[in-house]
Amino acid sequence: MISRAQQILLKRAQAQAGIDDADYRTAIADCTSLDDCRSSTDARLTDRHVDVLMSYFEAIYWRAVDSGLLPAPTDPGQPFRARGYWAGKNTSRSTSRDRYVERDLAGQVAEAEAALHKLGYGLQYCAAIRNNIVPFSLPKYLGALSRTIHAKQAKAAAPAEGPF
Repeated sequence: MISRAQQILLKRAQAQAGIDDADYRTAIADCTSLDDCRSSTDARLTDRHVDVLMSYFEAIYWRAVDSGLLPAPTDPGQPFRARGYWAGKNTSRSTSRDRYVERDLAGQVAEAEAALHKLGYGLQYCAAIRNNIVPFSLPKYLGALSRTIHAKQAKAAAPAEGPF
């Protein structure tokens, strides 16, 4: 669920962009891909949804400014003070840089899983690590794999402790 401050931000963005309530509710459903979600008070909304909605409202606002239908921002408290701020957050993960990082991350995960397998820990061990990460994300999983590999390698390299 989003915070009350985020709900207020969305309503202020709606007002600044000149969006009526029906279009606002439709935008929430369209931008979140939650067909029955039509309010900022819906518990399923996340921070990512807020960023997507703000980017969408920002595009509407600046088009209206460019066409002369709305005035440029004058109040420093308005949500859309600078062109492209919300769109610049890259919430769609559609830039080539994001795709490259994601592909590289998947390759690093595969390498880490292979390294763990070489140490004698198979797919079930990796699955157990994956299942312990809530909410799951690839960077967190890679971090857990890296820490596990490091710990297992250190344990294997340590001299065996004997009675003497």
